[in-house]
Amino acid sequence: MELLVATWTIRLALVGALLVGWISLASGATMIDVAIRIALAAFALTYAGRLMMGWLETPEQKMLRMRRGRSKNRAKKKAKK
Repeated sequence: MELLVATWTIRLALVGALLVGWISLASGATMIDVAIRIALAAFALTYAGRLMMGWLETPEQKMLRMRRGRSKNRAKKKAKK
């Protein structure tokens, strides 16, 4: 499921960024403005996909992720001693 959401997020971010760039060029923006708008659109759409992946995460996956993080922290603390 995560891979499906991630691939569609990247696809939509690419299409959205190109669409923003095309609309910006059509409205007469300078190239630097177009580049900045494309970068911001790609970042925003990719971040939205990341948030969606967090919302779609099952409780079991959240618990496993938390347990992995805790075990890594414990291993680091033991290695320092």
